[in-house]
Amino acid sequence: MLLQNLPAWFRLSKIPRVWLVAGGGWMGRGLQIVAQLAAVRIITDNLGISGYSAFAVLVSLNGWLVLSDLSIATGLQNFVSEARVSGARIEDTIVTGTVLSFLATAASIIILLISGPALSTALLGFAGLTPNEALFSFWAVCLCLGASTFGSIAYRIWFAEHRGYLANLFPALATAGGTALLWLTTRQEMSYPLTVAIIGYYLPVAVVPLVALGVRIARVRRSGCFDRQLVRPILKRGFHFWIFGILAACVLQIDYIIISQVLGERDVALYSIVARLFALVLFIYAALLAALWPVCAEMTSRQEWDRLQRIVLRYMMIGAGIVMISGAVFFVARTYIVELLGPTLNVSITNTLLGLMICYTLIRVWTDTFAMILQSMNDLKILWIVVPVQAVSSAMFQYIGATYYGINGLVFGLILCFLTTTVWALPYRFYWHVKGSAISQKNG
Repeated sequence: MLLQNLPAWFRLSKIPRVWLVAGGGWMGRGLQIVAQLAAVRIITDNLGISGYSAFAVLVSLNGWLVLSDLSIATGLQNFVSEARVSGARIEDTIVTGTVLSFLATAASIIILLISGPALSTALLGFAGLTPNEALFSFWAVCLCLGASTFGSIAYRIWFAEHRGYLANLFPALATAGGTALLWLTTRQEMSYPLTVAIIGYYLPVAVVPLVALGVRIARVRRSGCFDRQLVRPILKRGFHFWIFGILAACVLQIDYIIISQVLGERDVALYSIVARLFALVLFIYAALLAALWPVCAEMTSRQEWDRLQRIVLRYMMIGAGIVMISGAVFFVARTYIVELLGPTLNVSITNTLLGLMICYTLIRVWTDTFAMILQSMNDLKILWIVVPVQAVSSAMFQYIGATYYGINGLVFGLILCFLTTTVWALPYRFYWHVKGSAISQKNG
């Protein structure tokens, strides 16, 4: 009775589902922001600029390691969304997809472990680490993030079921736990402090999704089983997303690699702080997009193109507002931010670097929105065409920019590779679908 007397605007049933999911996402991201920033301070205080710069490069490998399952989890999310619309059973698909994801992830991690000596030397040679510590740290990152990637199937299923608040809450709690464990481990004298710090920070990030996935599989295993007939469609859809993910990683995940090879550890540290700040802004918007993904998938299945266009405009404006407000806060508080996160690093954030990062993040809001919509309708054709060109141009522009103009040149090169490719190509493809649907409805 009490709930019935609440004002209409206060009732959860009146709130759009996507906002409930995104709201949970923002709460989770807020907790992650605090935990991640605390982790930066802990690492800089205990490992110094060399240790932190090496940590930053290793953490950047997450963008590659999430592809270790051949993107089966991503494709599985769309299967679950489509099943919600059609009313089909999904238990067999979840069990089959989980088995395939485990096999793919295990094979990928084994290959990386074998390649560890060569890769760790190439990536961390600038930081002055011993060969053993570089190798053990690289192995630790691969094992922890590989396990996290496999367990993330549970998060994908929650998103598809419009329970994304759980998919945002659990990683946030894991990150907070990792930061607490990092603080405890860095207070001890260890032979390999960087390796121990990585294990402490990422162990909860690996364990939490594995537990969530185990609980979910235990439930669906009662009515679902491995189906050989589903292997091909699951692998096929996952492979499409994996190819795009590899190309996207070539665009977005080579910045630290280039800096570590062209510039020095101080530049790595400065770029890491600034990039982390704006990555957190994108995380906030990504929580909204992740919640919106299944909604868009269902809209495209129902051919609700007018409604989808309104959603695109509305949420891009929200994203742009988040970026501009955050950029203003960073501009005013940049000195305090550096003093808070890395007082021992002796670096400063310039106006030029801050302005370039704001422009880049606004572009990402635009392109990420259209990319999410196209992926939600399983249309990756334009991405297969454009992103390879963008990957090549990204490496070229960033390398040239960093070589001649340092960090500012690297960020400008990243902006340039987006402006010449996906900024115009993705919306063109989306409105091609809208126009084609309108013609079909008119003729029909």
